[in-house]
Amino acid sequence: MIKKKVIAAALILSTQATQAMVDDAVRVNGLVQSLRVPNLSAGVGFNEQYHNRQIALWSLQQINANMPLIDDPWSVQVLYTMTAQMNALVRAQPIIAVPLINDNNINAFAVPGGVIGMNTGTVLAAGGLDEVASVLAHEVAHLSQRHYEHRSDNAKKLMAIQLGGLIAALAASAAGGDAALAVMAGSQTASAENAAAHSREHEREADRVGQQILSEAGYDARAMPRFFNQLYRQVSLNQSKNAFLPSFMQSHPFTMERLSEASARAANYPHVAMSEKQVQDKLFDELYWRLKYLSKQATRADLTANANQSDGARLALVMHLTDHHEYQAAQRVFDQGGFGEYDVLPSIVQAHLHTAQHHYDKAVSALSRIHNIYPERRDLRLYLAHNLIHDGQIAEALALIQSLVHQNPHDVQAWQLIRQAYEQKARADTDARTRDISTIYALQARSQVELWTGKYQGALQSNAQAIKVAKNHQDLSALIGMLDKDKEIILTARDFKPK
Repeated sequence: MIKKKVIAAALILSTQATQAMVDDAVRVNGLVQSLRVPNLSAGVGFNEQYHNRQIALWSLQQINANMPLIDDPWSVQVLYTMTAQMNALVRAQPIIAVPLINDNNINAFAVPGGVIGMNTGTVLAAGGLDEVASVLAHEVAHLSQRHYEHRSDNAKKLMAIQLGGLIAALAASAAGGDAALAVMAGSQTASAENAAAHSREHEREADRVGQQILSEAGYDARAMPRFFNQLYRQVSLNQSKNAFLPSFMQSHPFTMERLSEASARAANYPHVAMSEKQVQDKLFDELYWRLKYLSKQATRADLTANANQSDGARLALVMHLTDHHEYQAAQRVFDQGGFGEYDVLPSIVQAHLHTAQHHYDKAVSALSRIHNIYPERRDLRLYLAHNLIHDGQIAEALALIQSLVHQNPHDVQAWQLIRQAYEQKARADTDARTRDISTIYALQARSQVELWTGKYQGALQSNAQAIKVAKNHQDLSALIGMLDKDKEIILTARDFKPK
């Protein structure tokens, strides 16, 4: 537990303000003027973009290696889609990933280059999807205004302190919790002292820009001060009990002035249409109860008590019953919900029930219907590919997921499925050459999983094994060339030092 808290705290260091001020884009004079958020990313040079991306990818490897993640594809898809939509309003560079961390603390963070993380505690503390979106919009605003990237001497020093603190805390946590806490205490103190003058202004700017992003993305701008007010009450309560502050408040210095300004601005933004609000409420209900179940914070009694008035709780109850092998009861609860066969999460939950009973053909059928409507969704591709592999449809599964790693080479779950597919194919292949090719691709996929979970030595060993198998055949020089490039990437990742 200490290790998890220490590493989570360490990541906060990479999100504190290493900022230089940007002129206010919003002026509140009774009306919100049209905000023209400067697309500062458009002026970023290639070298800086490359370096920021390397920092983001390195951070993602550390997160995957050390953080307790919720890797549920549907939940991650919800947060990624929300973040990407808001990011596209103000940044030319896409979001790389939105890891969901299984931690009850309220926290979110951004890393230069496009990684935005959120704790499950933030979602579960929110009163609606718009409040979750307000936190994501705030982090997107930090990235769009390049608060972590300005090249002042002070910013460079602070970035070194922050990333150095992250590296040190990760290393210390492996040795023991007390050492890690000591490292964090010293690093956080140094970071806070250096950042204090800038962070207040940058937090206020992230509020202003984030609130505009929030509204333009179709969410209620009033959600930001609502969530701030809730955090402020918790801070006051914790202080009276001499308890720890929420992590988000430590890394994002908070004042009543920020709350007052956000509330004043919010009054001038348009309200969200009722139809859109209903869609958001439905999605939040599903996300809330799914995360409540996946983070082991909902008992069967909780789910049963809420199932009649909440589709999200009902679907989570179906998951609970399924995972406890109570398949008939799970099917009854699902059928009582009256879900449509083209609703995304109900289709996923129904497929989960089929999969648990090894009815892979039924799971494929349920998922194929919804995938035909939303072929672009990563979560549906992963769930469908998983069942196709178990149903023996290897070629169909690979066709679904190989494009995912082409788009995002850091997609660990897609690489894991590719490995499973090729391992199963290798076992079924009767021709020695074909079997070796399948083995090579399986080893490559294993190498990529190890790379993106920070296991660099394991990645190199898997890569070497794949090359050894390929060298048994004179006509596989192209595969050897591919594996040599992979080796270069692994070595670069292993030797990368953020600065």
